[in-house]
Amino acid sequence: MFLPVFIANFATAQSQTYRDSLRRIIQRNVQDSATVNTYYRYAESFPANRSDSAMHYLNQGKALARKINYHKGVAGYASLYIPHLHAKGEYKEALALTEEALAIYQQLKDEANLIKAYNNVGSEQQSLGNFKIAATNYLTALELAEKLKDNQMRRLLFNNLSSVFMSLEELPRSLEYANRGYELARQLNDKFSMASSLINVAAAEAQLGHYNEAFEKYHEVIALGKQLNDMTIILDGLLNLASIDSEKGRNNQALDLFYEARNITDTFQAPEHRMYALMGLSTTLHQMKRYQEADEFLEQTIALGKAINAGYELRITYKVAAENKEALNELGPALAFRKQYEALNDSLMSEDTRKHVMQQEIISQTAIKDKDIIEKKLLITQKEQQLQAKNKWLIIIGLIMTLLTVVAGIFFMKFRYRQKLHLQRLQTLRKEKEVQLLESFIQGEERERTRISKDLHDSVGGMLSAVKMHFSAIRQESAPLRESSAYGHAMGLLDEAVGEVRKTAHNLMPEMLTRYGLADALQIFCKNISHAQTLQISFYSTGNVKRFKPNFELSVYRIVQELVNNIIKHSRATSALVQLSQHGQLLTITVEDNGVGFDQQSGKNGMGLNSLQSRIRALNGSLEIEAATGQGTTAYIEFDTERLEVEITTEKQE
Repeated sequence: MFLPVFIANFATAQSQTYRDSLRRIIQRNVQDSATVNTYYRYAESFPANRSDSAMHYLNQGKALARKINYHKGVAGYASLYIPHLHAKGEYKEALALTEEALAIYQQLKDEANLIKAYNNVGSEQQSLGNFKIAATNYLTALELAEKLKDNQMRRLLFNNLSSVFMSLEELPRSLEYANRGYELARQLNDKFSMASSLINVAAAEAQLGHYNEAFEKYHEVIALGKQLNDMTIILDGLLNLASIDSEKGRNNQALDLFYEARNITDTFQAPEHRMYALMGLSTTLHQMKRYQEADEFLEQTIALGKAINAGYELRITYKVAAENKEALNELGPALAFRKQYEALNDSLMSEDTRKHVMQQEIISQTAIKDKDIIEKKLLITQKEQQLQAKNKWLIIIGLIMTLLTVVAGIFFMKFRYRQKLHLQRLQTLRKEKEVQLLESFIQGEERERTRISKDLHDSVGGMLSAVKMHFSAIRQESAPLRESSAYGHAMGLLDEAVGEVRKTAHNLMPEMLTRYGLADALQIFCKNISHAQTLQISFYSTGNVKRFKPNFELSVYRIVQELVNNIIKHSRATSALVQLSQHGQLLTITVEDNGVGFDQQSGKNGMGLNSLQSRIRALNGSLEIEAATGQGTTAYIEFDTERLEVEITTEKQE
């Protein structure tokens, strides 16, 4: 048993922090080659049991690569996606991907990646039984590997060429390439490569009749597989040991090993190895004249072989199936399997044995036809009488049932459509009412903020300024007051009070928001709130942040203001980040802190957070909170601003 080796990148478990970092980069939706590679790295971070998730992000990365004409990214997708197709036995789909990658690397004249691409095309062709095409691709890749002195690829290609010549029954050449690959693996001190090459060395020696040498090497393969914890290598060793036992007539030992391999593939997804285990079981049971048991495994082997397009293995299985059916005295199926074997054998091995098939066909068909003629004459007489009586009623009943089904279907579809439409209307009305209530609440709150802001600025601020002016006049008239430090301190406190009143008034109704827009207003807000010794707030703005409708800008400002106030009140953080970014029609806001965080798993959200969620949804936005105890909190907000942007016709006021 031998399998070609393709070049692919396999997923490895990564730290949660690393995966979260990659996900944040993806969420920024920047359309460039770096994001394509981030999609691929994120897909690789998924463990083997989450293949569907990995495939989803690989497809996302490829779609972006095509969109931005990142050709190398499109080609790189193939080597990452192949393992997932192999796990499902979808070799034709894998071949199409490898050929696409090969064409791209040829255009780019990327020789290092061309070696891998030619090898991958050869591997898929070999899996589909196209050995001559596979060998041509392997030899082309080997020439490039020799040119670039790439010993790792040379070793792999020697191994793959060995398996091709094994399939073509050119055993001396197969053994030569296998030994060259094994010698290179030893020089590289690579245990996985040593095991891979040793499989083909042992397979060639077994085919040449050197069973003792092959037996020892397969035991060494299994030992290496256990050291590497690689189930594929262990399966290769078990299956080939079982084949040697079967060849030597040690059928019971062979059955035990084939069953062990089959049982492993019940939980470990390896369709080719499972097929080889089923082939071995059926062949060994046939040799033991346990034909009925062999027949069951032959059916499973043929079904799996067709599913994964294993032409070479189907050829062998059809031959055993024909012989097994003959032993069961089922001449019709035996002939059918013999024909299938001959057809595949002609295309794969270029040998013609049709004469033997034709002789069997005559014998089989004669026996079958005599029996069929007698049975059919009896059946024809009976059926003619029954059909004449039943046909009329069947037609009438069929028409009535069809008509009733159509009418019932029409009524049911109309009822479901009306019900669905009614529910949609109710949901729309409910949502519109919620939005109206929320908008009314927000507008009332803003009117109250505006009133308080004006009162603070015009009344309290004015009174404090007047007090300051009078105190200053009194000080000028009194020499002792001019020299009094306590009086000077009191004047300083009065200045601070005036500043605090002014700052509070501006926070309640930020003038900068109206004059300069969201980005500048948030920057000034963060600067005013930030305190070097207690909480340092950094603000960043990326992209071209445009002006929006006043109500929207004010609502977003209040949302950020509330998030920052929550940090001050609850987080005990020393630093925080507010980031505003616009890419196209997507406005994103990130608010992070390094505070105490909270446990999201508890499922307890405060009223403030629920209110914030409702306000953001009313603005056609989304909010995602990431938090963990002792690891800070991150709030990620997105808004679709397609209908919210406004044209600025006047210049900024200085």
